[in-house]
Amino acid sequence: MKQAQTKQARKEKLWGPFLRLYTRFPIPWVYYLAAILLGMLATELALKVADLTIRVNKGELYNAVIIGYVLVSILYALVVGFQNVLSAYGTQKTTLRVRGVVWRAILGLPMMEVEAEGPSNLISCVTNDATQAASALQMLFLSVSSLYALVRACMKMIAFNGQLSLVLVVSIPLAALVFFLTGRLQFIASRRQYEALNTMTAFFSEHIACAKHVKAQGMEEREIEEGLQAIEARYRADLLNVFFGMVQTGLFSLYTRLNTVLIAVGGSQLIRTGHMASTGINDFTTYSGKVEQYESELLTPYQTVKGTQGSLRHVNEILARPSEHLEQGAPLGPSGDIRLQDVRFSFDGEYPVLRGVSCTIPYGKRTAIIGGNGSGKSTVMKLLQGFYRPDSGTITLNGQDLAEVRLDDLRGRFAYVLQNTPLLAGTIRENLIYGARTAPDEAAVIAAAKAAGAHDFIVRLPYGYDTQVGSAGARLSGGQRQRIAIARALLVQPEYLLLDEATASLDHRTAGAVLDSLLDGRVPTVLYISHNMEEVRRADHVIVLRDGQVEASGTPDELARLSPAYRDYAAKQRLEVPV
Repeated sequence: MKQAQTKQARKEKLWGPFLRLYTRFPIPWVYYLAAILLGMLATELALKVADLTIRVNKGELYNAVIIGYVLVSILYALVVGFQNVLSAYGTQKTTLRVRGVVWRAILGLPMMEVEAEGPSNLISCVTNDATQAASALQMLFLSVSSLYALVRACMKMIAFNGQLSLVLVVSIPLAALVFFLTGRLQFIASRRQYEALNTMTAFFSEHIACAKHVKAQGMEEREIEEGLQAIEARYRADLLNVFFGMVQTGLFSLYTRLNTVLIAVGGSQLIRTGHMASTGINDFTTYSGKVEQYESELLTPYQTVKGTQGSLRHVNEILARPSEHLEQGAPLGPSGDIRLQDVRFSFDGEYPVLRGVSCTIPYGKRTAIIGGNGSGKSTVMKLLQGFYRPDSGTITLNGQDLAEVRLDDLRGRFAYVLQNTPLLAGTIRENLIYGARTAPDEAAVIAAAKAAGAHDFIVRLPYGYDTQVGSAGARLSGGQRQRIAIARALLVQPEYLLLDEATASLDHRTAGAVLDSLLDGRVPTVLYISHNMEEVRRADHVIVLRDGQVEASGTPDELARLSPAYRDYAAKQRLEVPV
């Protein structure tokens, strides 16, 4: 009993997510239904061609028969061609919509989920896996016309000779069993094939992007070896899929040969007893061949669906995960101080990053966060914007719990600049205005670029603000990309500007000038991470993190007295601090 319940639960777990995928988008019914109707018409024309073929084989070479045969054959080809066009168009529409569903689901994932998956796996969900859903739907719709075709072909065959037809009709369940068993194998093979594809895609997208680092470290031979291992894993998965396909083809070929033997033996007996003409076996195989063709067309969708279930498991896992609800929660009230109270956070529940952090980020002030690697500085910034959720403790903004506010309101108050912020392919201008709540005018764009120290190098480029930056900003230097990212953050006009070592890739003079501009009050509140103690000294308020805890917080002068870590950082940079 328990085993039966487990089997039923496993089946529901497999079929439920698969079928729910098709409820997430409008199916292009018109194209598929039109393809079904044309498929039924094509069946009638194909059977008419079969009738005329038998008459030709009997020597009825009359003009009406020959012309009819030619015209019906041409019409059949046109109908099938038009059916394929409609079916293909419906399939492409479905692929378009499935990719849209998957893309929206990916963008709705919490940041921790995105980081855990990695970009390559998620890319594969959109580009490769989504196409399988459309193929399965196409086959399911076409199976309707295939069922009609099988019934009509069986009727024709039975009308020609009922006794011999009985042999083939009884053997149809055998064909169904063959496809059922090979369909189960197809599920396993497709799952392994797409897992191997995702692994290979992830490997090459990551390692090709790091090609200069590979060469700089002299690791070409090792990377070649690991790349070949990823290729071989895909090869083995493809080979398994091909093997199972050959098994299915071989079994169905054996089935058709068995039918041929049964027709030959049964037909010979009927001819000897005078119940069939001497040409009867040849004429009968004209119809039995159609029956076998439509059997295959009807049963193939099951294999396609099982294979699709295997390849869509990852997509269905993504779709089943809870999404961020940007508009859910209470509106965020007026800006004010941000307070963290006993905040704890870990990525896996075992190794804590933050261990009871309590501190205040005062509104309208410049706050610096310092600490060693892994002390939780960047994690704090991600928690403030709702990218991560604390395991326990509270984060409030002007007394309002951030866990209860709308994410779009919350993130609309912040601008965030990373140490190496990527750009998107397009022009410098497009990258600058990306994320702006309202389209800024030219003067605002130039003012932000000047504040970030970017205007001078932009105007020296051949096309100025309309210069293409290339994929991920590859046509610009790291420092140039960073200055554009800072200018973009300013154009958002945030209440809180978060800088995660945003000036680290700039030269000392440029970094100082940019920081001066950012700290001049144009943004009410600035929170920045820095290892440069000269930059830290310019803050109104400093938070020192050590091993996931707040060692001390206060003004730079206060920390010089209260924080051993602060004094240590200053001493290492030969910066004198009052004690």
